[in-house]
Amino acid sequence: MKQLLSILTGLMLLLGAASGASGQSIVTTDDPRELALDIFGGISRDGPPATIAAQLQSLVRIFRFRCTRLTDYQVFAVRPNIIDFKVKCSGDPLYGVTVASNGYVAVFGGNGILSGLNRTDSLIYSFDNEGEFAYDSSISVNQALGETVERIDFQDEVNVVYIFGVFSTILGFILVVGVVWWRAWKFKQARKPRQRMKPMARHRVNAGSEVKNLLLEQSKEVTKNVFKHPTGFYIGRAKSGKRRFFKSLFWAKMYAVRGIRMFEISAPADAHEFAGPPEG
Repeated sequence: MKQLLSILTGLMLLLGAASGASGQSIVTTDDPRELALDIFGGISRDGPPATIAAQLQSLVRIFRFRCTRLTDYQVFAVRPNIIDFKVKCSGDPLYGVTVASNGYVAVFGGNGILSGLNRTDSLIYSFDNEGEFAYDSSISVNQALGETVERIDFQDEVNVVYIFGVFSTILGFILVVGVVWWRAWKFKQARKPRQRMKPMARHRVNAGSEVKNLLLEQSKEVTKNVFKHPTGFYIGRAKSGKRRFFKSLFWAKMYAVRGIRMFEISAPADAHEFAGPPEG
């Protein structure tokens, strides 16, 4: 009887040890390169999450980082030959683990430089105290729909005020632009045809060659091809021989040298009535 009880007790202990070991899966190597290859192969072949978790925990410990118990991990990025993980150990900040198909491995972090686990990046695998796979962060269609509805729920007073303010601002801006454009269009239509002519066009029809010759005779040349009339305005003569009238000596010179017509003025309406002999 005692022997039977001993055998039963031993079998129970053996089964308990086996179940505990299956939680984090037995890791048979301390070689980081072999672990990296195993982890890379496990991800590529959709291996059991609990086995990959146990290998990640061993890898973190081999690099002399503290990892009492691995609680979560996330495949953060997958490239053709490299896989990046975020690993969470109980009581410690996140670790970063990189493994490659050629056995390359790197472990870093543990000091807060890594951002937290984010479900929008990829699935997060979580494990219980015994190392068994507990759940992942995947959600059902109904859960996704519920979260979407919660995000766009406008029943909250602050959200309603914010949305109303945004639409009011946009509408006000459109109305202001429309009113300004309409007033400018009405003003343009109300002007007489003569007023709608280009600013420089009216100067071209205001003085003929005879008037220009008379004004030029009455003027004194102050610099090459620039003449000043006794009444105070200037006449600039371009290289082509055309003559224009300006209030400023500078703009008259610019026209004479470069042909630039800026701030041009009309010839005096009574230019042909000026009396007195021409200067010079």
